[in-house]
Amino acid sequence: MAATIWFCLVVVICLGMYVVLDGYDLGIGMLTLIERDVKARRQLIEVVATAWDGNETWLILLAVTLFGGLPTAYGAALPALYVPIVVMLLALVFRGAAIERVSNTVGVPRGWGWAFGVGSLVAAFAQGVTIGGALSGITVENGQFSGGTFDFMTSYALLTGATTVVMYCAAGAAYVQLKTTGNLRARAASLGRPLTLATGVLTLACATLLVPLTPVRIGAAGTAANVLAVIAAVAALAGLAASLWAFGRRHDERPMIGIVAAEAFGLVALALLYYPTALPPDLTLDQAKAPAGTLNFLMIASILSLPVLMYFSWYTHRVFRGKYREPSATAALAGSGRIAPAAAHSPAQSRQHPRQRPRTLRWAANLMWIVVGALTAAVSVGVFAKTPTGEVITLVALVLIVIGGAAVWLRDELRHADAE
Repeated sequence: MAATIWFCLVVVICLGMYVVLDGYDLGIGMLTLIERDVKARRQLIEVVATAWDGNETWLILLAVTLFGGLPTAYGAALPALYVPIVVMLLALVFRGAAIERVSNTVGVPRGWGWAFGVGSLVAAFAQGVTIGGALSGITVENGQFSGGTFDFMTSYALLTGATTVVMYCAAGAAYVQLKTTGNLRARAASLGRPLTLATGVLTLACATLLVPLTPVRIGAAGTAANVLAVIAAVAALAGLAASLWAFGRRHDERPMIGIVAAEAFGLVALALLYYPTALPPDLTLDQAKAPAGTLNFLMIASILSLPVLMYFSWYTHRVFRGKYREPSATAALAGSGRIAPAAAHSPAQSRQHPRQRPRTLRWAANLMWIVVGALTAAVSVGVFAKTPTGEVITLVALVLIVIGGAAVWLRDELRHADAE
């Protein structure tokens, strides 16, 4: 029981961290679609370029955790939601390629600029549709998906997709106000108010229509959980109200704090109402969860990996704290016409951002991947090592992975030692 509750807590933390961190940079990406000034679009992309790849790491950890802890639900949900998940992943790939391409050019090339903005929009909408499609119910027979390819495309899924897009845009506007000055900050503040208001309206619509439009059975966790869910929902609305009030005012961090609080408390409220369902309408956690040994391993792995990944995210944002400052012409060009990487910072940021990644950050990142690899290994053993031959093949593969990982780590340390 304790391992099951801990597993649910880890899932909520991973999903919440992803929504909070990657939500704002997807939102900024969508805001570039309505920004006509090339210089301002470049500034928006520079703001995103500092941490976007680290933010998406939480999505990987979430997928691995669900795969290991809920194999039955994962196996049924993946084919049911294959289309929106693949669309989301492709959009994230194009978006990431666009960021790296723009980082090494002058201005914002039209094609790559559109790839960044449209990729952000498609990824955000696909994420909302994925959540809405799962809540709309998945037909499962004998532990396998038995529905149609486009069963996920329900009216509720479209509503959650639109809500996710608007919520991410509001988070993006809040982050732009936090990180920029002048006209760009003012435009973000003016956009943030209607976006936050629309987020509140659409969120209320999602909450109101959850029971009429979906087979989700809420409130099965008991009276205490229901009371906590109501309190969390009220706190989420209070966060949106605080953000709406704070946009355009003196303290630039307050809109972002309000949005983050709304996202976190809203997710907690949904989790409390949703528990103990694993996959609507009928699949429960007890039916879908992995054996106790796997859950215990996941609990240990998460205790090791979550602090490391949280430190990684905190350190990245700490290094690039402060307001964005446009680089000078001499700083933008280095060497024989090469463009400096994206993410210009204030003087305080520049002093704290060395040419090479700090050793602490490198070790934290490497340790994080080791933990994720160990987690994947445990899942692989549980899935593939069903026969003596499978056990041998799995063991050999894991040994090769460990040797390869150690070689990559050593090569990375030697490369940084040579650079230093």
